[in-house]
Amino acid sequence: MSCPFSKLSALLGLMALVCVGGEERGLAAPPRVAPEMSWLENDRLKVGVDLKMGGSIASLIGKSDGRELINNFDHGRQIQMSFYSGPNPFTPKGLQPHPAWRSLGWNPVQSGDWAGHPSRVLEHRNNGVEMYSRLVPMQWPLEGVEGDCEMESWIRLEPRAVHLRCRVTNKRADLVFYPAKHQELPAVYTNGEFRRVVTYSGDRPFTGGALNEWVDPGPPWKTFCATERWAALVDSKNWGLGIWQPATTYWKQGEVSGEPNRQGTYDNATGYLAPVGLEHLDHNISYEYECRLVPGSVEEIRGMVANWERGRELPQYRFERSRMGWTLRGGVDGGVPLPGIWRVQAQSTTVFLDGPATFWRAEAAGALKMSALVKGQSGRLRVAWKGIRAEDPEGSAVFEIPTGGGRKEHTFVLKDQPGYKGGLQRLMLRFEAFKPGEILEVESIRLQP
Repeated sequence: MSCPFSKLSALLGLMALVCVGGEERGLAAPPRVAPEMSWLENDRLKVGVDLKMGGSIASLIGKSDGRELINNFDHGRQIQMSFYSGPNPFTPKGLQPHPAWRSLGWNPVQSGDWAGHPSRVLEHRNNGVEMYSRLVPMQWPLEGVEGDCEMESWIRLEPRAVHLRCRVTNKRADLVFYPAKHQELPAVYTNGEFRRVVTYSGDRPFTGGALNEWVDPGPPWKTFCATERWAALVDSKNWGLGIWQPATTYWKQGEVSGEPNRQGTYDNATGYLAPVGLEHLDHNISYEYECRLVPGSVEEIRGMVANWERGRELPQYRFERSRMGWTLRGGVDGGVPLPGIWRVQAQSTTVFLDGPATFWRAEAAGALKMSALVKGQSGRLRVAWKGIRAEDPEGSAVFEIPTGGGRKEHTFVLKDQPGYKGGLQRLMLRFEAFKPGEILEVESIRLQP
């Protein structure tokens, strides 16, 4: 996409030129056809999708303010789905990606590709309450190449928010189990007026603590932890667009300043924000997420999210059909949907199971319970955790699990382990001293008091 979060070390030296001086690299906004809009509206909000851009959200207006929030400089902006997987680079039938986007790999996006070829809408319905779109996306790094998948979106107006549900269904002939990549859930681009990122990144969410503002646009674009699971792109008066994504606390942000007097929907100036999930996108996966979009003041956004988040339990995962946001290294599984259990075959001496970005306080979760079976010679398990700040060291403790027999629920006491304290955001399991070919079966993982 125009300036996607996943543009890492290979593009850091190019990023300023690509985003601001894109004409020098052939990346000026390509010609576009006239929009074909479909709308939902209530007394507070108006949202529109462009059927000439894959049904992406191309317009969102909070009526109390009246300004357009969404940027449409090219087919990589809007509010849209964008997914990533291998191989890297992605060169189907020998076709080569644009040099600036070579590092992205397999990257179908909802609106279209870098050269302005739009994604193809297969079906669209609007009953005045909900809009539904089904489409074939384009591979962003290539020119005129459709993605080997379909995307769907459901957009519904609530009294003060837009509820968005998104799904990708892969139809890839490439059966390789690629490493997990960061996915934008979704990618959000606002007009240049709305490029200050505000959130709460402290370790006591929803207790009224001071908010955090992220003002360094990069390059590279920055990551942060949003422990209340929302962030907002706002103007100088703290009004703008909030995003609530209950599935993650890991986010990415950046901006393109553009020209001071050109901050409109078709200008290059933009703010960027994306909640991010680390996921394997199997060749045949059906993967979906939900979020809410909230035009309003920071106080209004935070208050609404506090109501939505009320009653959240400690992290718990049951692997009946999906990996539940967990990822795998050092082994392979049989793909999704899972057959009621997560069965992993070791390929190296350590099998890494990494949990999704979330939040809990150590004193509220003194034990880890896991229903699992290790079919191997060693039951050595290292339980690891990571704090909410990038500089926080990783902590860990080593336990032993009986091997063989049937699946059993095991309890591992984390309370009073060195370094297990305060606000934490990621749980990681390291099954050590495996031999390639040995089997691990995990039914459930949960934290408890």
